[in-house]
Amino acid sequence: MQRARFLAVAALVAFAGCGGGGDGGGSTGPTPVFTSLTLSPSSPSVTVGGSTTLTATAKDQSGNSMGGLQLMYTSATTSVATISNAGVVTGVAAGTSEITASGTIGAVTKTANVTVTVAAPGATADVNATTSQTFVPANVTITANGSVTWNFASLTHNVTFDGAAPPQGNIGNSANTSVSRTFPTAGTYPYHCTLHNNMTGTVTVQ
Repeated sequence: MQRARFLAVAALVAFAGCGGGGDGGGSTGPTPVFTSLTLSPSSPSVTVGGSTTLTATAKDQSGNSMGGLQLMYTSATTSVATISNAGVVTGVAAGTSEITASGTIGAVTKTANVTVTVAAPGATADVNATTSQTFVPANVTITANGSVTWNFASLTHNVTFDGAAPPQGNIGNSANTSVSRTFPTAGTYPYHCTLHNNMTGTVTVQ
């Protein structure tokens, strides 16, 4: 009798021990659910011929960012602005256009919208020839008879046009100075720095 009572108590203790360990692994929390999609910048703007890139962010119900987002973009007015699958908005003509991003994670799809403003090109533009061996911005758009000023940092660069050039011609090796060129004729003027590979840019004149 005593042995039977001992075995029963031991079994009860063992059962209680197993039951109490159910929470030992900790809670994993709720399963993330695709809840919202946002685009930045929220009020993008470009000039005609210029471009900017939109960034889409997916978040779950707790406000945490989620991966695995598949995107599709559309522009309501492609005669004003177009957008690529990579989210690059390009200005076509002065005006506004609503950009819509449709994002999908699993079986859930969300949309987000921003309005892009496209401004007419100005008469002037500035390009920085940087010490990191890049022209920033690489592409600028100006009106006919407008001018572009290249601002050279401490590292020596030049501006050598690939084909048609402004009347003043190329810009020779320069550092710690600014040099301008005037473009009276509409067209596209690609250029590069002969001192540094892959250092290129384009002036578009409208």
